[in-house]
Amino acid sequence: MCIRDRVNLAGYRTFQDTRFAGSFEGDTQIGLGVRARLPFRVFQEGNRIVVDVAHDWRGFR
Repeated sequence: MCIRDRVNLAGYRTFQDTRFAGSFEGDTQIGLGVRARLPFRVFQEGNRIVVDVAHDWRGFR
């Protein structure tokens, strides 16, 4: 991923921006901006990292 690479977030009301922060010795950092403090979970699925962010707080306590 190049620092200029951006993800097209058109149509996603929860996400605002993504940023590639860098990679060093096998660790990569990527920022994901969301519109509010919402519940989320992160997990690995095969060779992918999945970030699952709720659209709202309904159903969470």
